[in-house]
Formats: sequence, C-alpha cells, structure tokens
Amino acid sequence: MKASIKIGYLAAIVGLFLMVAPKAAMANKYMSLKEAIKYFLPEGSKLSKVSKTIPDDKFEATKKRFRLKKSTDFKEKISKGPYTIYVGRDAGGSAKMYILMLDQYWRTCYHKYAIGIEPNGTVKEVVVVDLNCKFAYPINRKSFLKQFKGKNASNRSKAPVEVGKDIDAVSGATASSDATAIVTRRALALFELFFASK
Repeated sequence: MKASIKIGYLAAIVGLFLMVAPKAAMANKYMSLKEAIKYFLPEGSKLSKVSKTIPDDKFEATKKRFRLKKSTDFKEKISKGPYTIYVGRDAGGSAKMYILMLDQYWRTCYHKYAIGIEPNGTVKEVVVVDLNCKFAYPINRKSFLKQFKGKNASNRSKAPVEVGKDIDAVSGATASSDATAIVTRRALALFELFFASK
C-alpha cells in the first residue's frame, strides 16, 4: 500500500514538473519544412528544387562582402555547399520566390530559419522554423522579424542587416538577434551569387 502511494506521489510530481518546467533542452519547432515552403509560395506556384555550390574562386570574396566570418560565439558554418534552394515558379515558369532553409549554431543553441527572397533580391520575410534555446524565443516576435523585410543586397550595394546598425536587437536575446542577422546576410550572399549575378 505504501509503495503504491509513493509511486503515485512520484508520478504526480513528475507530471507537475513536465507541465511547468521550462523547455530549455527541448526544441521549439514552429514549422515543418513543407509548411515553411508553402508559407512563402504564391498561390498556384509550382515548386522546384535546385542544388548550388559556391565556386572556389568566389568563396573568399562572398565571405568578405557579407562579413561572414568566424567568431568566438558564432561558427558561421558558411560552407561551399551544396545548398538546396526551393524555387516557386508561376505557370509560365518564371521564378517568383526563392526559399532558403538555413541554420545557425552558437554555443549550445540551435536556430533554423526559412528566408524568402524575391527575384529582385529583396527579403520578403524571415521565419523562425526551429529553436532549442529558451532565451532565444523572443526573436520569433513579428516586431523583431519585420525588420528584415525589404533588405536587399543586389546591384553590388553595401551589404545590409547588422544588429546595432539597421537591426535592433531583442532585449535579453541579443546573441540570437545577431544570429538572425547573420543567417539573413548569408541568405542574401547565396542568392546574389547563385541568381542575381546571372
């Protein structure tokens, strides 16, 4: 009898803990890959998938232009690829949206984003797909993410998107704000290299 009471009491404590404990170790998944792609596609679009690799002779110049460098906190993870890019096309076959799924690691945190870029090189929107850091959750607010809409680095203009310059960080999530800016710069770099320069 006493053993069953102890087991019941223990189960109740565990259940209560799971209800109120912070999700520090669990990833907060906001969208599946399919949902993220569908989110950006204009109605009636046809989806295609392309694979691109940064040429050896363009790699260092791309990193320099978009300030994609390694630091203590952020491992840029800018590799030569291959990168999978989803392209939404209209009935006539013209590209209407480029969707890049990119991730960012820093310390013990993991962030994953979907970045929609229009054919003119303008960011339509940055969407958070996955987070595993409880301190990073505020970056999923519309008030923060709307700052990335309209960013553009076509025509060899000065690369935008930097916290403290044209992006305001979220209080309490400064590093994650910076991670979002880094990912957006990387998306613009890849778009410019693979599509805008054609």
